[in-house]
Amino acid sequence: MSNDYDILIKNASIVDGTGTPAFKGEIAVGDERIAAIGRGEGDLEKGAQKLIDARGHVVAPGFIDVHNHGDITILYYPKADGFLRQGITTFVGGNCGSSPGPYADYVVSMFASDIAQEINPDMYYPDRLLPRDLLNEKHREVYGWEIDWHTMGEFFKKVEEKGLSPNYVPLVGHGSIRYIVMGYNYQRKATSEEVEAMKPLVKQAMEDGCRGISVGRDYEPGYYADLEELVACASVAAEYGGVYASHSLRTGLRKARRPGEFPPVKVNGLLEAIDVGRKAKISVQISHLGTLYDVTPRGDMALSEAAAKATLKIVDDAREEGTDVNFDMIPGTRGFGTSSSVWLVGSLLPWLKVAGSREQFAKALRMKQLREEIKEKIWAGKWYRLNPNINPNWARGRFIMSCKDERFVNKTVAQVAEELGVDPLDALMDILMIDPYTKVGSRGGRISPTRSLFFQHPASMMGVDTFAIDVTWEAKNPPWSRPSENSFGGFASYFKNVVRETNTLSIEEAVRKVTSLPARKFKLKDRGVLKARAYADIVVMDLENVTPKAEPLNPCVYPEGIEYVLVNGTLVVENSRHTGALPGKILYRE
Repeated sequence: MSNDYDILIKNASIVDGTGTPAFKGEIAVGDERIAAIGRGEGDLEKGAQKLIDARGHVVAPGFIDVHNHGDITILYYPKADGFLRQGITTFVGGNCGSSPGPYADYVVSMFASDIAQEINPDMYYPDRLLPRDLLNEKHREVYGWEIDWHTMGEFFKKVEEKGLSPNYVPLVGHGSIRYIVMGYNYQRKATSEEVEAMKPLVKQAMEDGCRGISVGRDYEPGYYADLEELVACASVAAEYGGVYASHSLRTGLRKARRPGEFPPVKVNGLLEAIDVGRKAKISVQISHLGTLYDVTPRGDMALSEAAAKATLKIVDDAREEGTDVNFDMIPGTRGFGTSSSVWLVGSLLPWLKVAGSREQFAKALRMKQLREEIKEKIWAGKWYRLNPNINPNWARGRFIMSCKDERFVNKTVAQVAEELGVDPLDALMDILMIDPYTKVGSRGGRISPTRSLFFQHPASMMGVDTFAIDVTWEAKNPPWSRPSENSFGGFASYFKNVVRETNTLSIEEAVRKVTSLPARKFKLKDRGVLKARAYADIVVMDLENVTPKAEPLNPCVYPEGIEYVLVNGTLVVENSRHTGALPGKILYRE
């Protein structure tokens, strides 16, 4: 028997990505693509160089992550182990208004935070915008290469020179473009001349191959844009058939907020994004959608369900009127964001920076005047990450997982405060004074009924919202961040929780939401489905045992159950281990 195929996957339960019922069969791979699909055992008579026995396993198209920040980090971690080992074969980068270009004399230090903190220290909110020459001086010393590109096209060439394991779908960030036009004078509405200057930059990025434009309305500089500016930039992307991906205005600018300065009405951010889509005639992707109506006090399930349904009705109404609107969700039940820190002392990061070390900070907290000064600044809204004015439940969030004082373990700061008979801020400082190495974490759980409504909605997709990294990454400066748990197990959590444990979705529908649906949204031809002549992006998983292994105190653990992953016909994960192959492509706008 001749070996006409590169790889033959036999005895598979094939979930082809279209939503149709699974079937038994086998898949032959050759020359980057699926050569043939047989229904039943032995339908494909030719041999293969590599045989994969998928008996008892689900075989699906490679997962497409639609909200991701892997673009800049793919240069640091081209194998993107965290993505591939959870089945992500394609990621959409450049989200939240932040893409790795276009750049002029200033660049955004989104990932190289240790370098940025060293060369431009700040007590509260480090400036992400740094002079290119200043950043490169240290960057060259640490990494051996420079941020030497200007356009997105030049960045793509840099990525292709290094190689990459997953496929990469690029978006251009509105924030990066706004920085070029406005420089450090971005904390205001743009003039009409400045808006006009942004449009050719969007045009250049789209012609370089980007598939859309993203905005970050809760972040600088996108927070300061108005509807006219957003529509103008989106309209250029629309001319090329692009997508408008919106981290909509929900929290407001995540910086200091004084008492009496109220956050925006969250639902208006969703309405704004849809309005941009309507006016610019562009397909809309809403980032991290959740319930946008507050239910106070919490706990009434009927009200929570009504609030979720009211949010989703806005999406339904827009779709019915003809605006192409989808949204994405972070699939895990905890560990959201690009990174996280287990150290409780990070809650008081500005004062930790001044103290210089955890031990010195613990000693300093014995000073009554310092404690009063910290409380004064916090109640004045100076520190966004701990602001009781906008988050009165801050002390009930995470649980103490490790502390020298065993009385505090498995309790929240609020519970400790109640036991000690003190204010929660004083309780926080008391705990840190006793043990500045106290660790905290969130408890996962089953998917809530309200969140299930978002998973079940036909427009929902998934995005882990993380960097392309491996388990070795750790920020060396306070608050000593590690990757979030979703960096390694987000999609494993999705299939475990949504399919296996709660039956929120069938396996066919769960797969469709992370394969053919995003492929349609971002116009990825011959991706997201298992059919003859489609690209061979394939995942073989043991559905009954797919499990995220990351924990709050140890987030950097790869999942179980994702056993084989192919990208463009090349085996990248074999027996749950990365092969080192770099077959990924930049999926340029066609």
